[in-house]
Amino acid sequence: MHFTQVKIHRDEMTGLLIHVGAWEVPILEAKHGEGKVEVGELKEFKGRSWPADARSEMQRLNTLYGRRGSGDSAVTFAEFVYGAGTPGIRALEAAMKDAVKAAEPKGKRKPASAAADLVGTQTG
Repeated sequence: MHFTQVKIHRDEMTGLLIHVGAWEVPILEAKHGEGKVEVGELKEFKGRSWPADARSEMQRLNTLYGRRGSGDSAVTFAEFVYGAGTPGIRALEAAMKDAVKAAEPKGKRKPASAAADLVGTQTG
């Protein structure tokens, strides 16, 4: 699968190079600041896969990136970027689908009707 290379500039001397799904870039920008996130190229990693559904991905992103603010006004960075509840999951799903399309080789793209539904169902 293809992941976006991102360099996060923590300060003038420290940078962190990571590879994330393209939909994570706006979350990183919200958390670290737009000027601190440098987006690189797509890189393919064999054996590493994208999440199966947007609902579980939203939960992972909420846990990974934490909250912005405190008290009643606190919201996770993922919800700040994509929105909370079902609308947020639908927005994240659209971003995930866009990333899948962008990573597909030209000429091998599937018709929109063949795209997988990434929202999934909530369990438990």
